Amino acid sequence: FHCPLYPIKMSQTLIWHLIRDNNSFMVKRERTSRSGAVQFSSEPGNLMNAHSFKYSGISNNRAVDISSALALRSKDCKAANKPSKTYANNETLSIFPSKAVARAVAVTTATRPDLLAAAKVRALKIVNGARVARGIKKNKNAKVTKSIRRK
Repeated sequence: FHCPLYPIKMSQTLIWHLIRDNNSFMVKRERTSRSGAVQFSSEPGNLMNAHSFKYSGISNNRAVDISSALALRSKDCKAANKPSKTYANNETLSIFPSKAVARAVAVTTATRPDLLAAAKVRALKIVNGARVARGIKKNKNAKVTKSIRRK
């Protein structure tokens, strides 16, 4: 993924190798007996909050950010040298889960299709959390459909 009109000065892998050991977004949690300390990341654009190259919003030229304020933003490659203006496209997600997930799928498919499953899960969890925080209850009139298994 690159922006042909505005060439990036460094490659994505070089940026990742520079920031992977130390950055202000890295969060280390308690040690486990199997694999040592567990590392998370709180950077914008990281849908899984995992400290890895695939999900990194800093090192990848294209990224999608879904924040807890129901904001859906995509990384703009034209503003690669201006960190405050990196995430230009700002949309507000709907409080209805199906509409929010559909919008997140549309933006993620255009930006990073490999993160489609992560964007669906993140959008659904954030919208459901916002519904609980606002005191919105489930619609009792909605029909619940059950899948019937046939043997």
